[in-house]
Amino acid sequence: MTISKDILSKIDIDDLLEQRKQVAIIWCVEDVQEMRPDLSEDQAFEVLLECKRAHDGEIGFTWTLIQEIASDMFPRSR
Repeated sequence: MTISKDILSKIDIDDLLEQRKQVAIIWCVEDVQEMRPDLSEDQAFEVLLECKRAHDGEIGFTWTLIQEIASDMFPRSR
């Protein structure tokens, strides 16, 4: 089953989560680029994906995690 872009554009993620009695915290490439403006949108998204994979459920998904992952993946040139 393929869902059209038109249908997807009408879905409100907050409403969907509320119906399921769930919550979600959303991080975006702009959050990564706020800390690392030198990263492209694609690089920032790579950082987000790695943070999702690596985050600790006890500590969570944090600014520190983003900074550490970004530094590991894309060291700043000196």
